[in-house]
Amino acid sequence: MKADALAAAPRISVILSFRDGGAGLDQALASLLWQTEEDWELIAIDDGSRDGSADLPRLHGDPRIRLVRHDHSAGLAVRLNEGVGMARGEYIARMDADDVSFPQRLRVQSDYLDAHPDVDLLASSVLMIDDSGRAIGLAHSPAKHAQLVRRAPLHFPMPHPTWMGRAAWFRAHPYDERAIKAQDQHLLYRSFRDSRFAAIEQPLLAYRYAKLSARKTLLGRYHFLRAVWAHGNVLDACRSSALHAAAALRDLIAMALGRDRAVILGRVGAIPDTLRDEWANLSARLDAARD
Repeated sequence: MKADALAAAPRISVILSFRDGGAGLDQALASLLWQTEEDWELIAIDDGSRDGSADLPRLHGDPRIRLVRHDHSAGLAVRLNEGVGMARGEYIARMDADDVSFPQRLRVQSDYLDAHPDVDLLASSVLMIDDSGRAIGLAHSPAKHAQLVRRAPLHFPMPHPTWMGRAAWFRAHPYDERAIKAQDQHLLYRSFRDSRFAAIEQPLLAYRYAKLSARKTLLGRYHFLRAVWAHGNVLDACRSSALHAAAALRDLIAMALGRDRAVILGRVGAIPDTLRDEWANLSARLDAARD
């Protein structure tokens, strides 16, 4: 890309915060570098890595990548707000260090936002993959705002690393830096009444399955409930508390019985053959790039 193009503000700013990202981070970066949309910048924020992640060659081989290094961890919400403050693009996209974007992702989402000026924040469906990269299911996100917020006291089906939204929206709705987990759900609940959400039903990202843990389950639900009690009505807060308590109990029992994977599989649908083939091709390309 020419220097004069780099001097201009990019169309999209991608924010990726990582800590000890390892091989997963390298694959995430590769998937970004292969995007069919080329007018982007990556704000890669090292949140105190100790494994040398910030020295990955892909972080240093493209002038569109802006690496910010910190010698201590401040947490995801702090780093995302930092990235929003640095972003120069019209649109801000999220990405995590262990997920893989399909090559068309940035173009499809930015074109959608161009065509729908009333939409503030856009997500997409995801292909769930396990730690070895094997596809395990399709997690569907419905297209319309009303469907996405229908179960607001419990959950918004808008996977965080698929987000792309208007920079002005992110600046008007910063992440709550006290939220240790569920930073995305916390933000969605605080903002859904005065925002317009949408989702691309086509899967645009491979989302790596994270094994359930008691700490993550309880912290995530606690921080989401904190948003509901602070910003919702009493009825929603009571309903949300009951629903999250039941869901947390289910997850804890599943973990105790060693059936947490079954819980995850129960939340996803069948994978269409075309998507399975698309992922097989992309996965093979990632393996070849690693070798």
